[in-house]
Amino acid sequence: MIKMKTMTERFNIKQWFLISLLLRLIVMPFTMHDDMMFIYRIPHLLLHSELDVYGISVEQFHSHYYPPFALIFFAFIQFILGFLFPGFEEFTHAIGLLETKALYEAEHFYLSVFLMKLPYLFFDCFLILVCWRMLPSNKSKLNFTIFWAVNPLVIYTTFMFGQFDLIPAFFVVLACYFSLQRGREQYACLCIASGCLFKVFPIVFLPVVLLISSRNIKDFFRFSLYGIVPVLFFYGVFYLISGEATLRLFSAFSYNTKMFIDFKTVILRFSQATVYILLCIHLILYKREQLNYTIIIQYFLVIYLAIYWGLQLSSTHYLTWFVPFLILYVQQRSDWKKPFYFLLLIIFLDGLKPRTGCLGIFAPINPEFFLSLPSLKDVTGFLFDQKTYDLTIGLLF
Repeated sequence: MIKMKTMTERFNIKQWFLISLLLRLIVMPFTMHDDMMFIYRIPHLLLHSELDVYGISVEQFHSHYYPPFALIFFAFIQFILGFLFPGFEEFTHAIGLLETKALYEAEHFYLSVFLMKLPYLFFDCFLILVCWRMLPSNKSKLNFTIFWAVNPLVIYTTFMFGQFDLIPAFFVVLACYFSLQRGREQYACLCIASGCLFKVFPIVFLPVVLLISSRNIKDFFRFSLYGIVPVLFFYGVFYLISGEATLRLFSAFSYNTKMFIDFKTVILRFSQATVYILLCIHLILYKREQLNYTIIIQYFLVIYLAIYWGLQLSSTHYLTWFVPFLILYVQQRSDWKKPFYFLLLIIFLDGLKPRTGCLGIFAPINPEFFLSLPSLKDVTGFLFDQKTYDLTIGLLF
């Protein structure tokens, strides 16, 4: 009797890697959320010699911008791509002048949207390569690649929605890799600093990375400089230019950082701190020679889960942060695969609540049609109650 091969057995690891690229390339030019326009709007000002970009972001756009590396990186991307594709420069210049609906009619719209997401593709590929280095066998590498290639959360938040959370997530994965590389541990702390300069969250991993990487007190303090000095330097430069406006992004996360709001918040912060302290104690007592990637991946995953206790589920792109570690953990444990699929489904469905996040994400193809279509929350609200969708997703999560 001839045994039929499953889809996962039919393709090898290189073919799954190409499938991953293909799935992302297909959706990149034809999907978009307004957030991506904001990501590129402020760096365009820096590119054109406007240094007080954080001040302008607060005064003119009434919003904070992301940390300094995000600002510099996307300005650099615009410079390179604008030089290679003049139409891209025209489009990014129009972002600050026109509303999103008007941009749909731009001459170089599809090419520009594709190019705006192109940097994400490079980080996506590098993340896969780094994760391969932390996996013990070819089978594990294949399983990871399959999980990553068809992962709806990564494809949706990064290559359809257009958010760049994959970049700081990559630096956390890279920090995890370097933390066990003898003689290269300082790069782990440098990666944490780099990730923190794209989005704030990676800084919570610095103490853990220091405990993993350091062999003595001298190493601990030396490595800590790699994680702290770059952050202070770049924030300091922009603070000298824009003042308090540079730090406004921290107030935007106050719902997840304030200690004393109400009794529930105090309990939440105490629980998060307890988990973190217990993890650090366990790490201190653990012999460094016995540490391996299987163990420290679990450390990183526990910290991510503790962070998410205080995070709003509606911020779907934030949940991209822990997906690499979740896949690294699940792909070696078959009994966790079904809960993993269920969790991804709940997170993915939560992102489909607004029209712009549901079928409206295909607005670049036909804005009037796709933005007029109801979201899943609209449908359940029509059939039952407006709160039904939120309550159901919240309870399941």
